[in-house]
Amino acid sequence: MSDTQHYRFQSEQARRLAHQVIDADVREKLLEMADEYGRHADLIEAKAAERMAEAAAG
Repeated sequence: MSDTQHYRFQSEQARRLAHQVIDADVREKLLEMADEYGRHADLIEAKAAERMAEAAAG
């Protein structure tokens, strides 16, 4: 599993769990975690794309 896949999986897991909990504070924290995992995955993908573009250009 790549780092991106790992972070996307963790994001999905946190979202699923958030929809199952009753406590609103816990739900909010889980959704924040899910967003953060998604941002990490996006950053990894962006950096990989940047490296590929640099390699292709030079």
